[in-house]
Amino acid sequence: MMSILPDAFASTPVLLAFFGAVALVVSGGTLIASGVRIGHEAVTRRVDMVKPQAVIKPKVTPYSIEKRVAGSHGKGFSEREELEIIRRLSKLGILAAQAFSYFGAGRALAAGVFGGLVLLVARDVAALSNVPFAMPLAIVFGAIVGWLLPPMFIKASASRRAKAVGASMPEALDLLVICVDAGLSLENALTRVVTELGQSRPALADELAMTSADLQILPSREEALMRMADRVDVPSIRSVVSTLAQTLRYGTPLAQALRVIAAEMRDEALIKLEERANQLPALLTVPMMLFIMPTIFLVVGGPAALQLIDILGQR
Repeated sequence: MMSILPDAFASTPVLLAFFGAVALVVSGGTLIASGVRIGHEAVTRRVDMVKPQAVIKPKVTPYSIEKRVAGSHGKGFSEREELEIIRRLSKLGILAAQAFSYFGAGRALAAGVFGGLVLLVARDVAALSNVPFAMPLAIVFGAIVGWLLPPMFIKASASRRAKAVGASMPEALDLLVICVDAGLSLENALTRVVTELGQSRPALADELAMTSADLQILPSREEALMRMADRVDVPSIRSVVSTLAQTLRYGTPLAQALRVIAAEMRDEALIKLEERANQLPALLTVPMMLFIMPTIFLVVGGPAALQLIDILGQR
């Protein structure tokens, strides 16, 4: 089986260098192609802006630009996952327009690296077995795993962030009630809450900061609140947004509505805790049967069994 590979690739360092070079070439080509495409789209947009327009275009907000960029380069991801990719790569100094180019290049690099690692691990096993095409199959398997791992990580990270935002929302609502009772508007109250929650609840503070910016930029408050619901995509956040939208539409006192929402969210959290507590007896049945009951039988019946063995041994 080792005859499938050339003699030049028989050593481990040469194999690593070869697959590393292939991964770098593929990721670099992907990055360059995506950069050229983004530049072409930017030039096209500028030309369209210079041309006289007979039809008035809809207003473009920063999030609609991010959504358009993500939609053209981040196919297969939800809006929450697209924003998570942009948010994580922005910490490395990468712009939103280039985020998906770097993400695609990273996926190609991960595929090449995992393909090389799996080949190194499976090379000795494939040499001992007589399975044909074992090496190519190992390379393909490792490349597929490396290609699928980054999206799985992004999905899990976005879901974990959304759950953290939903879990810490009652605290933010209590602070909003205090700020509104003190006479602040919704925009100023959100700014104050973002400052207070910046250290303890950073995920929620980021989402509220985005919502505060949308409230100051967009002409409609309901649209700004709905953008937050679309970004987080959690049922509790959607309930809060719908209640706030109805409050702003019909003129209901904001502090009273916030108190009602906070009480409902705390009751819902308490119900979920009670449900999890009620599930504990069923979940503990199998561990008890496997680990606790044999120990109890050993402690209780062990001395009697030893005495019986001694009696039978004397006869």
